[in-house]
Amino acid sequence: MRAAVLSAFDSPVRLTDVPPPVAGPGEVVLDVAVCGVGLTLERARTGALGGSTPRVVGHEIGGTVAALGPGVTGWAVGDRVTTSFYLVCGRCRWCAGGRETLCDNWGGFIGVHVDGGLAEQVALPAHGLVQVPDEVALDDAAIAADAIATPYHVLTARAPVRAGRTVAVIGAGGGVGIHVAGVARAFGATVIGIETDPTKAAGLQSHCDEVREEAGDLRADVVVDTVASRASLTAAVGAAAKGGTVVVVGFQGGVTVELDPTPLVLEEVTITGSRYASRADLMATLDLVARRRVTPVIGARFPLSDVEGAYRAVQDNAVLGRIVVDIA
Repeated sequence: MRAAVLSAFDSPVRLTDVPPPVAGPGEVVLDVAVCGVGLTLERARTGALGGSTPRVVGHEIGGTVAALGPGVTGWAVGDRVTTSFYLVCGRCRWCAGGRETLCDNWGGFIGVHVDGGLAEQVALPAHGLVQVPDEVALDDAAIAADAIATPYHVLTARAPVRAGRTVAVIGAGGGVGIHVAGVARAFGATVIGIETDPTKAAGLQSHCDEVREEAGDLRADVVVDTVASRASLTAAVGAAAKGGTVVVVGFQGGVTVELDPTPLVLEEVTITGSRYASRADLMATLDLVARRRVTPVIGARFPLSDVEGAYRAVQDNAVLGRIVVDIA
């Protein structure tokens, strides 16, 4: 079968013929219809997320069940599914409590520590799958399972947003940032997009209530930083209103920031992080998409035969929204 394979860290991802996967105990094989591509895949390519090579990459998957491994129940051939990005045990106290991203027995990332979904087929743990509603297209499901589920977790678990609040999004034109804006608006918030790229800023006009190049004198109830550079983190803290919350979603290793603790004490500003989403978050996100409360933003499409073009688009960082690769 055809698959996008990273042969060694820091090398290009190439389309290669590999043996089709076989479902082991507790696994299913999926026929992949579509796979999303974002900055996480570029970080995986460089080795920043660990794992090993050679590796079939990709984790934002929309597909159908093709085969069941020994011991798998609750799924049937033909079921439309997506999957969690994380390999979690489903049994520890964190998983049982709904905070799967803090799993004590975390096994890594799909497409990094095990083969991923930029391929015609993929074998995955059955307990990580999530059913896709009939009303949701598989390409939208693939985007929802990461680029929308991540903001959903931010705005429900880390900094719950109510109608009438103001949410500022730093890096609003990116694949996650534009969907932070979409989820926040679905919850009734006023959204301020902060984006330095003029082309992306122009495209954001219909997704945000206001678009700015810099935070400036902005004071928002929630500030979501999807960039996490020294400059963006400093701006995020400065843009938080009294009693506000700064949520860091993206991260860059080695970045440090000097902070004046005054607003943290006198204005009770909270700074926290948010790590991906749980399967329950994925289900809730797919429901929002099914009810047309949130619309996935697909900015570019590539065939599997041009997976290198999809990677170049990610590296150029010029696409508004998410990039998808059509597998069929």
